[in-house]
Amino acid sequence: MAEFNQIKTIRYMGNKNKLLDFIIPEIRKTINKGDIICDLMAGTCSIAYALKDEYTIYANDIQYYSYIISKALIENNSEAINKETTIKDLESLYKSNLDNEFFSFFHNNFSDTYFSEQQCKEIDSIRYAISNVNNEYKRDLYMTGLMFAMGKCESTSGHFAQYLPKEHHRLVEIRKKSIWQEFIKKSDDFSSLIKTKYNNKAFNMDYKDFIKTEDFKKVKCVYIDTPYTGEQYSRFYHILETVTKYDNPPLEYKAKYRKDRFTSGFSLRSTAKDEFKDMLNLLSQMNKTIVLSYSSKGLIPLDELEFIICKRFKNVQMLEKDYSHSTQGKGNIKITEVLFIASN
Repeated sequence: MAEFNQIKTIRYMGNKNKLLDFIIPEIRKTINKGDIICDLMAGTCSIAYALKDEYTIYANDIQYYSYIISKALIENNSEAINKETTIKDLESLYKSNLDNEFFSFFHNNFSDTYFSEQQCKEIDSIRYAISNVNNEYKRDLYMTGLMFAMGKCESTSGHFAQYLPKEHHRLVEIRKKSIWQEFIKKSDDFSSLIKTKYNNKAFNMDYKDFIKTEDFKKVKCVYIDTPYTGEQYSRFYHILETVTKYDNPPLEYKAKYRKDRFTSGFSLRSTAKDEFKDMLNLLSQMNKTIVLSYSSKGLIPLDELEFIICKRFKNVQMLEKDYSHSTQGKGNIKITEVLFIASN
């Protein structure tokens, strides 16, 4: 496998880190160095970060936690952190919140669910400390580190759709872990980040709105990695949305979901085809080159998706790669990733 820029942030459904050697060379064929490429639904920015040193990157996602990752890894071109800066910037504020609970939303609402009571206090205290950091990009890096640490300590099967029952055999060991210690340890991973001469930007918009912006007009190639299953990302990662926004949202159901969870039309069997048609109509009319990832396990059969794309673009190429895919706590399955490269 070829070497590409990589950095691990959070465990994420559909993450493309294992497919960089399949996707990146094909994107490179479509544009010249320095051109603007848009990662339309950036997620954890694995594709955007792999391309960062060669192109101008616009990374967009409607989920706020993804926007924070995009700012930390893609838009940020100056800041880095490590264990020493973390302790210097945050430790005294962290300890102050442990004692005084200026921030206490996780302690009050999530104790003994996805995390132990002590872990919730640590999350609140780290988040309080981060809120007092003046530099925007350092805040984003620390926030990304906090999300990673939460993923290392979560009492779940791999996502936040539900938490493990109290009698689960793994619970005792998981809840011995310290969010603070995992957070400190992770900080060193952000000590040396890719820096470039390009003016990269992060956006936090519905793709339908972003496509209409002046910034988007400058884009040469659009990488598209839509949701492809019936699972809503806002259900699987609502905790990350809450810790990054820290906006004290109303919660509902046993799983304590945010009430304002976004619903993607790509994850609904009844609307997925129309969502693709509308998006691809716009991109074709704007004469954009697209590189679109999809899975053989997706809601739309591949032959139907190919037909939808071919109706809207003159030149369409379809490539396939078999690989092992994590099912977020249910083991691995063999699936086929398909890449559609299309232009007019």
